[in-house]
Amino acid sequence: MFWTKFVELCEGQGLKPRKIAAEFDVAPATVTRWKHGSVPRADTLEKVAERLGVTPDFMLSEEEYMINPSEKRSTFKKITAIPQRWAGLHSGFDLTNQQLMAIAEYVNCDIFYLNRDDPTYTPLNRKDKEKDKERSQQIEPLLDILDIMDACADTDNYAILQIQLSRIALYNLNKAGWGKKKLSENKYLSSGKLKFLYTGDPDKDANVNFGLNYSELSAIRYETGISYVYMFTGIK
Repeated sequence: MFWTKFVELCEGQGLKPRKIAAEFDVAPATVTRWKHGSVPRADTLEKVAERLGVTPDFMLSEEEYMINPSEKRSTFKKITAIPQRWAGLHSGFDLTNQQLMAIAEYVNCDIFYLNRDDPTYTPLNRKDKEKDKERSQQIEPLLDILDIMDACADTDNYAILQIQLSRIALYNLNKAGWGKKKLSENKYLSSGKLKFLYTGDPDKDANVNFGLNYSELSAIRYETGISYVYMFTGIK
C-alpha cells in the first residue's frame, strides 16, 4: 500500500522514488524492502509525506485523492483539518481493573467480552430504564473509551480492547440504521477494516486488522449525527 502510494505521488510530481528516498539518507536496500511491502519508520514516513505534500496517514491509507502538485496552496494543509495528527499519537495508557469494569458496565457487556476477539456482541439483558439513563450520563467511562480509541494499539491486549469497543459501536450504529453497507460508503473508512470488524476474518492487509481509531469515529459521528454516547451505550 505504501509503495504504490509513494510511487504515484512521485510520478505525479515528476520525481523519482529512489531519489526522494536518498534525500533522507535511506539506503537502496531499505527502498527495496519498501517495494516488497515494508513500511518506513515513523520519522522517515513523516519526512517523506511532508516532502510530497501529504500526511503520513494518507500514505498508509486506501483513500484516493486527486492531488495537483502545481497548486500554490499546500496539499498537506488542504488534506488535514488538524496539524501534526501523526505526532499526536500516543501509546495506550495502563487501565485499572476498576476502569475496565466501569467501561464494561457503560457499554453493557461482561468484562470478558472486552478481552477476547469475538465479532458477535450481545448486550446484557437489562430492563431498568432509569439505570440505563444513569449509565448513559456517566462521563468518565466515555472519556476513557475515547482515550483508548485515540491511542496506538501497541500491545495485543490493547488491540483487542479497541477492536471489541469498535464492534459495540458498530452494533449500536446498525440499530440506528447505519449498517455495514451505508458505513462502507464513507470515504474515510477502510472497507477492509469494516469487513474484519463485522466478520472477524483477518484481511490480507494486516494494517486494517484493528479497531476504529478516533479519527474514524469522528468521521462516523460527523456523517451520521450519532453521538459517542449512543455509539457505545445504545441509549438515546
